[in-house]
Amino acid sequence: MFKKIGSIVFVMIIVLLAAVPVYAAAVTTASKVYGQGGSFTTNTANKGGISAKSIEYPVAGVFDKNGNLYVADANNNRVLFYPAGSTIATRVYGQGGSFTTNTANKGGISAKSIDYPWGVAVDGSGNLYVSDCDNNRVLVYPAGSTTALRVYGQGGSFTTNTPNKGGISANSLYCPIGVAVDKKGNVYISDVDNNRVLYYPFRSTTATRVYGQGGSFTTNTVNKGGISADSLYYPSLITLDKNSNVYVVDYFNNRVLYYPSGSTTATRVAGQGGSLTTNTANKGGISAKSLSYPWGIAVDGSGNLYVADYDNNRVLYYPMGSSTATTVYGQFGSFTANTANNGGISASSLYYPLAVALDGSGNLYVFDGDNNRVLGYK
Repeated sequence: MFKKIGSIVFVMIIVLLAAVPVYAAAVTTASKVYGQGGSFTTNTANKGGISAKSIEYPVAGVFDKNGNLYVADANNNRVLFYPAGSTIATRVYGQGGSFTTNTANKGGISAKSIDYPWGVAVDGSGNLYVSDCDNNRVLVYPAGSTTALRVYGQGGSFTTNTPNKGGISANSLYCPIGVAVDKKGNVYISDVDNNRVLYYPFRSTTATRVYGQGGSFTTNTVNKGGISADSLYYPSLITLDKNSNVYVVDYFNNRVLYYPSGSTTATRVAGQGGSLTTNTANKGGISAKSLSYPWGIAVDGSGNLYVADYDNNRVLYYPMGSSTATTVYGQFGSFTANTANNGGISASSLYYPLAVALDGSGNLYVFDGDNNRVLGYK
């Protein structure tokens, strides 16, 4: 009788185990590199000279619906376009078509010039949005064109770059960093030096909603009203999920904030142990819950979150709705280490990562700033 029951139990265990889904471990070693000529052990700025293959300080990137990649190559004052699967750019924004120059505002401030790009986004029609930080504007380029047709922050002018032109308002910008576009074509811009995020209805260059200033378009106070679910201190990159919920990286507050669609009050925070009134770097020590000057962010189709934890030299992955990371890139699986290029420059190391992006298949790409490269993980 015992043997018979034991056999039945054994069979039941096998059946139950077979019914449990098996998940592959996240790949934290990169398989593709942009900017270093295929090498994972070098980090030379503009390796081989300024070219369609070189990068100096990549700070952001985005994939379009066809799998093409756009990279904001900040220190080269350009945005590069890479066809799907290629690590050689075939189009350049900001340098008049030249891949061998990196002049800020080449040819003068215009609809073709760029001075320190920090953010990129692509809408459903393939139009490109570039946060042109030192020109205090965001440029919009029609799909395939390197000449902008619309500008935010300069009152419609392509030849001025005044910070807060006309005064702090719903039309002004002061070093915009992040830019995101929702499925309806509404635009979100993180206006860093004004400590706010602005929302613009489709095709309008006048904001109608503001995050971080208690509803005011004429103030730019750091943590206005105190550190809270409504305040911001140097918001960097931003993203949206499929339901247009907003995620903002609040750099100097060492946190990532989640805002339900349409609301300017955050309801969830990563990096502060659940507290919306603290801003401690690595609160409680370096861990799966801490952040130190985070900069970049991405959300996948299931609502899982990736954060470029800049000063901890790592990227963290958070399951949907959680503020505790379950995977770490750049520290060999350790949540308590933050060494730059831990173990040496390699396909597993990071040095001040600034941004993250996901392709159409959900593969992760990390913009590894001080290593002058973009890493792809599959």
